[in-house]
Amino acid sequence: MLRGDAEWVVNTRSGPWWRRWGVLAASGARAENAKGEATLAKMLEGRTVLAGVNCLETRKIITTQIINGTAIVYRLRGSPTLYVNRPTAGLDDLNSNNALLVGDTPSLCEGNNLFVGDNGGRGAAAGYTGGVRLGEFIPWAKN
Repeated sequence: MLRGDAEWVVNTRSGPWWRRWGVLAASGARAENAKGEATLAKMLEGRTVLAGVNCLETRKIITTQIINGTAIVYRLRGSPTLYVNRPTAGLDDLNSNNALLVGDTPSLCEGNNLFVGDNGGRGAAAGYTGGVRLGEFIPWAKN
């Protein structure tokens, strides 16, 4: 038996490395999701959900808040309503330290793809880090 084979046998006694690391990564992702869901729930306390809309006019958006791995919350000019978008793809790329790159579009619509970019902080060069596909925009009105 070769040295590499012996190390493999030793390492597999407690399970393959990929299985051990996979469990750690999955439990970390679940913890991050739970934290994101709790943050969103707190933000939506005292609000009532309304019928979803397909698009938001970009000129009316005054703030965008990314909730890590969970959702994007939009506030529109002149409205106390929050619009929550849960992307249908790319949730792993949602990070409050990054920026959503919209481009030159008059509206954000369900099914649009947005680039996620590093904001260039801490000396890092700005650049694309992933992307998300927008879902339906769910309005939450203040009670």
